[in-house]
Amino acid sequence: MLQVFERSQDFQADPESILTLINDFESYKTFLPGCLDSKKLSADSDPFVRGLLVFGFLSNTYEFESANQTDGYNVKIDQITGPFSIFSASWKLRSLESGATNVLFQASFQLPFFLKIFARQGVVDAMGEKFLNAFAGQLSK
Repeated sequence: MLQVFERSQDFQADPESILTLINDFESYKTFLPGCLDSKKLSADSDPFVRGLLVFGFLSNTYEFESANQTDGYNVKIDQITGPFSIFSASWKLRSLESGATNVLFQASFQLPFFLKIFARQGVVDAMGEKFLNAFAGQLSK
């Protein structure tokens, strides 16, 4: 069964700054909760940005390799390899008159059997909120 996380939040930053941060895999390890290491895997000339994130969870590490494809103010994320049976996500940015940006983040995924115990919706929502708040906090620095 697919788990879903979806949130809309206003960030106090312009869309270009948010897009830059989303695609800056190198910086994730400095602000994303649980991220032990992060790096960009693709060349600047590639049509999409590939990156690797390493997370620590319950005394284990999990590598998540994904590809980000940007189209205007939208970013589509697909897992290449990682702990999920299925994973896809998207960021949709909408510039607001106040100079802020409305961010809609959506993710759907399926965990393998041994991790399904952590897939209660309350846990998924709490983790998603932490990740979005980490992005908002990084943008305000």
